[in-house]
Amino acid sequence: MKKMKRAVGYVCEIPVAGSDLVISKEDQRLRILKYAEKENIELVCIYEDDCAGGNCLNRPGVNKVLCCDEAYDLVLVERVWAMSRKMKDLEPVLDKLDLRKVPLVCTSYLWDCVSQQVRHRYSEDLAEKMREEAKDRAEARQEKAA
Repeated sequence: MKKMKRAVGYVCEIPVAGSDLVISKEDQRLRILKYAEKENIELVCIYEDDCAGGNCLNRPGVNKVLCCDEAYDLVLVERVWAMSRKMKDLEPVLDKLDLRKVPLVCTSYLWDCVSQQVRHRYSEDLAEKMREEAKDRAEARQEKAA
């Protein structure tokens, strides 16, 4: 039986550029919960900050995600914008998650550049893992045939 993945979530108020609209923490939280249920992911907790912007490593909620003592397999955000809309600001967070071997997973599939860069980053990891597994299977078949 497949082991259930564990995740921590992260939300913050996200202003929509060029408007007075804000993507609320509550809306993001509900979407993360729905995604976790659909994907059979145990949600350990959801950390939050009041507002996006600035250096995300200076936000208390982001630091709680990075320093969480609970074991978790991924970090869920409703959209990458909860962390940052700029890859150069997001890189340090992703690097810290990489040290834990934990991907950042967005529950919404957006097509902005940063969202695509984050998906691409982890799709390369997945592709490398699949190549390694294929190589291991091929070697096992060769040993069995010998």
